[in-house]
Amino acid sequence: MRAVLDTNVLIYAYFSDTEKHEDARKLLASLDGWVIPFIVLVELFWFGRGAGLDTKGTRDLILTYVMDRRAELAHNDLDELLDSLSCEDPLDWEDELILSIADREGIPLATFDAEMRDKAEIRGIQVIP
Repeated sequence: MRAVLDTNVLIYAYFSDTEKHEDARKLLASLDGWVIPFIVLVELFWFGRGAGLDTKGTRDLILTYVMDRRAELAHNDLDELLDSLSCEDPLDWEDELILSIADREGIPLATFDAEMRDKAEIRGIQVIP
């Protein structure tokens, strides 16, 4: 199975001191394909820097995922970008970009975020776990 990955899945899987570390690692191991939206890599970069990783550490964090044979980097097209800009709360913009890829690909979204789960379900997108 392929799934679009939300940023929190990658964060939990990478950082062993997170509460959902094992759940995230098992989830990633269960998937044949990881569709990683470009915006997720941007969020991952900023999270790594905020978590105190240096340049090399942040680079290693991102490369851990993008160099995996299961990884597929996904970009938003112009229509998806324009649609995402119409969200009322600017803080929802990244979520909209991620959801639009899951919607376009017709595959589940992998997330541990309850709010993101609700947004996906409203749009008819399957959510795992």
